[in-house]
Amino acid sequence: MPLAKKKRRRLLKVHAVPIASSGKKERKTVLFLSNGYAEDLIAASIIQKLANEVPEIKIKALPLVGEGKAYEPLRILILGPRKITPSAGFVGVNPFYLARDITSGWLGWFKDEMDVLRAERSLVDTVVCVGDVFLILLSSLFVKKPIVFLPTAKSDHAKGLKEHYRIEKWLIKRTCRLVLPRDELTAHSLQNFGVRAMFVGNVMMDCLKITGEDFGIEKNGYVVGILPGSKSDAYDNFPIILDAVVSIEKRASFSGRVHFLLALPASLSLEKLGGVASRNGEWKITETIPPRQESGLIAHLVSPQGPIIKIVGGKFGDLLNRSQVIVGLSGMGNEQAVGMGRPVVSFSGRGPQISWHFLQAQRELLAGAISIVKPEGEAVAEEVCSLLDDPKRRERLARMGKERMGGPGAAGRIAHLIKKEIEELINSLV
Repeated sequence: MPLAKKKRRRLLKVHAVPIASSGKKERKTVLFLSNGYAEDLIAASIIQKLANEVPEIKIKALPLVGEGKAYEPLRILILGPRKITPSAGFVGVNPFYLARDITSGWLGWFKDEMDVLRAERSLVDTVVCVGDVFLILLSSLFVKKPIVFLPTAKSDHAKGLKEHYRIEKWLIKRTCRLVLPRDELTAHSLQNFGVRAMFVGNVMMDCLKITGEDFGIEKNGYVVGILPGSKSDAYDNFPIILDAVVSIEKRASFSGRVHFLLALPASLSLEKLGGVASRNGEWKITETIPPRQESGLIAHLVSPQGPIIKIVGGKFGDLLNRSQVIVGLSGMGNEQAVGMGRPVVSFSGRGPQISWHFLQAQRELLAGAISIVKPEGEAVAEEVCSLLDDPKRRERLARMGKERMGGPGAAGRIAHLIKKEIEELINSLV
């Protein structure tokens, strides 16, 4: 047998992770690994529930992609260099993005993250991986502790586009004690492969908080929500959204009757977004006075042609709740909108995230509740107005989306299952 094959076989053997048996500790430690902004939010929701259910547990988090800001409100230790790469984690979309990451110093950051994982091997008892199989591979190689896996990136609903490959299922089966997929169909598929998998809900819907804020809009007014995305390519795609807003305003049946709410992620700059707007149609940005900021309204974008876009910071659940239709260039945000019964209009944009392939997979994933149109303002406006004009179609899409995404409550159920895994670990060491 060639030497390279022998080395590969020895490397794969570390994937079979036994229950730790190094001695009982008074306080168990759980490490959460995540590789994306959405994954950070999902992990943070579970951590909140887990900390309430098992207050004596020690929790750490290592965000492998980005700064991990979703973890900051939690009283936990956040590990790692916490750097933002040019690809924002979408290196699989195009080799060029990987090359940009490498030239920006990603290899050094990645080495630092692996050093953190090695150092945590003797300090943690269980690892919760939220994201894709790359996380469980790293965990089994460097941490070598029992793994609970939430595969957020893949689903059997997106046949041929986002379902798990056979080798991924094999790796999951070899490494994970418990797998909690995002839907029942994927759970059944993994179970048929011999994986200990179960579906208890989609945590994305637990990440939404609704307070009843109406943003000063009358009850019966048309509202279009805008999700520009949270990555840097949002600035490049924003002019198309602005053109769509102007086009909607010009239509006689909707002129002066549609309100626009834009969700501003913490990762985007209000000043830079305003600069893009001013160069595309002479939009002007005006910041709101502090009392209005309590409602989430932080600024207005005003066009000389009439329309006004209210910019909202936080209050994301309220924004979705108040909208009838969403113009979405988001990953998790689009899915949450559909889960709340709001149809989404999207288009393939510049940059690594909102590609044509990504949107095709997302449409399959969400039972067709996303409309994909040409990346032109007029095309976006036409589909938005068509949906606003057709409440029966909106209701049909809402039913489909809610059925596919499910309701809230999964974070608490998953926290309880993690607690049970920890209890089994403790019992095995007695």
